[in-house]
Amino acid sequence: MDIQAIERYLGIDASQYDHPTVEALDYYINRYMMTVPFENINVQNDVPISVEIDNLFDKIINQHRGGFCYEMNHFFGTYLEEKGFTVHRMPATVHQPGGHTSPHGSHMSLVVPIDNINYVADVGFGDLPLQSLRIASLDPTHPVTDLTGQFRAISENEDTYIVQKLENEQWVTRYEAEMKPQNIHDFDDMIEYNSKNPESIFVKQLMITKPQLFGRATMSFNHLTLSKQDNKEQIDVTSDNYRDMLEKYFNLDVTIEPLEQ
Repeated sequence: MDIQAIERYLGIDASQYDHPTVEALDYYINRYMMTVPFENINVQNDVPISVEIDNLFDKIINQHRGGFCYEMNHFFGTYLEEKGFTVHRMPATVHQPGGHTSPHGSHMSLVVPIDNINYVADVGFGDLPLQSLRIASLDPTHPVTDLTGQFRAISENEDTYIVQKLENEQWVTRYEAEMKPQNIHDFDDMIEYNSKNPESIFVKQLMITKPQLFGRATMSFNHLTLSKQDNKEQIDVTSDNYRDMLEKYFNLDVTIEPLEQ
């Protein structure tokens, strides 16, 4: 990996931290998430997904693209490892509206241990804060407040942890992960599922999201949603305007084939 090229693109001051700390981790998470969008455009364009580091470097750094969880978290995790962190890739189950869940391992979460405390360092989920989440018991919890809300990571045992967001005064589970470190290629079957299976939400829907100074921008086939602290604005997406939206909010210059038809 060309660490200097990565840090130039992400706007990281390499002289700011010289060893792995929580402060350094949060800084790297912030710079990555503010620069690299979560997006599944290759899935929608029927382009094969690669998690080989050289291919991810070319896609994210050279082409100024993003990716979904396996791409984003594996690439970021590898960068953290180069910076001296220990990084674990954990299989997770996503909780969806209506009480539904995704298949186990359909999300890959990152856990970074620092001074015997585990932190979730997930840059590949979408709506998560721009810093790490300390995994804690229910009492006390360590919630993190971000522009789009409050988040926490909790664990009642050594085997699992849960990432949650506060919605309407209720803690809603985003995903539940197994504390079982995996190799990236242990996820190959689920990468295939999420990029090819008609039942996968990534195959069904276009999903692009990126934090903004005002909150978060999220784009589907139908709408661009601008989420701010006290309101949401929706703009219709069409074949005529989507390229401008991609450039303005996500710094993307790419064709989305289904929107061209």
